[in-house]
Amino acid sequence: MDLILLAIVAYTVITTVGYVVNKYTRLPWMFTTVILGMTLSALGLFQGAFASENFAFLSKMGMLFFLLTIGMDLDLQEIRRLGRYIVGGDILLTFTEGTLLALFFYFVLPDFVNHSFLIALLTGLAFGTVGEVVLLAILKEFKLEGTRFGQLALGIGVFDDIFEILVLAAVVALPAITQGGAEGAAWQSSLTIVLTLVGLGAAAWFISKLGRYTRAPLQRLKADSFAIPFLIFAIVFSFIYVGSARFDNLGVVAAIFGGIAVKQLLPENLFQQYKKPIFFVANIFLGPFFFLSLGSKMSLSALLAYPLVIVAVVAITLFSRLTISYLLFHKMLGKRQSLILGVGLTSKFSTSVITENLLFSAGLITAPLFSVLMGAFIVLKPLIVGAFSRGVASISEEQRQPAVSPPPQAVSVTPLEEVI
Repeated sequence: MDLILLAIVAYTVITTVGYVVNKYTRLPWMFTTVILGMTLSALGLFQGAFASENFAFLSKMGMLFFLLTIGMDLDLQEIRRLGRYIVGGDILLTFTEGTLLALFFYFVLPDFVNHSFLIALLTGLAFGTVGEVVLLAILKEFKLEGTRFGQLALGIGVFDDIFEILVLAAVVALPAITQGGAEGAAWQSSLTIVLTLVGLGAAAWFISKLGRYTRAPLQRLKADSFAIPFLIFAIVFSFIYVGSARFDNLGVVAAIFGGIAVKQLLPENLFQQYKKPIFFVANIFLGPFFFLSLGSKMSLSALLAYPLVIVAVVAITLFSRLTISYLLFHKMLGKRQSLILGVGLTSKFSTSVITENLLFSAGLITAPLFSVLMGAFIVLKPLIVGAFSRGVASISEEQRQPAVSPPPQAVSVTPLEEVI
């Protein structure tokens, strides 16, 4: 009963407080849910529900479905069209921010990362990835998603999804390496993880090729045929099962591959038809349980004890993104737009949250550091959304490209090394 009451409280807060916060600040509902989970935990409320196996199951399913939707949103054709400018820019942006954060964690807060530079680096890289959902929403609102500025921002965000998968896979493999016991067992575990990832990637690639032959027969099925949703869930849960068979956390990567496979297998109209209910399950039904669990793991005392650490993380993030974005893109976009782009590329809170959660759950980072990172996520979001929205609005007024202009594939014409 406590779990049902917790769900009622969460849904009520989301539809009231969350709606008002979203309307006036453009902050997604999940931030309200995270803060709600932290508040309930700090007040000692619903402790039995938070500790129950049913809540843990719903939270995990929320995480898996959230990652499934990320996989379903990946546009492989757009990724193939990305030039090395976007690819190199994203890698340089993420590695710069991740390395600076890693140095800060390792030398200033070594206890928080078990005195391991590798853990510090993965923590920094995970924090340094981009949450392109917010970028897309703001660019669409000002009708700039088709401009060179918009395509560059979204191109980096889309490629960053692949980078996030690699970081996520490395985090999943890390406990097997660091806690695997004997050297032989550790290498065997690592090899199994690598082979599983290769197998999942190969399966997704095979299904994408198979889609050429399945779309026409599936197109002939009735739109309300029961076969389609069963086929979708058979594929998704098959990927998750294979990924989780030996290493439970590998299922999070498998869920992304499952989403990619589903998108490539189905005809576009059927995919769009069934995408909506899947997104409803992921974001509306199961999503709140996952974000409540994130909030319940945050320590309010840690946030109050380490405010300067949160400020330092936010400052490192903003400094690295603005500096690298300016150096890379000021010749293409101009000084002002390159800085606005840097602000937008600081947007986070997608797969990076899940990666940090896995690091914490595996005992690789401490509870205070997890709370600090979540606090930095929460502090950064209104800053980024507000500043980026104002910057994009000014670009929309001053420098909108004509709608008839050709698609901006020319983003990749300037080699990265010439810009640097």
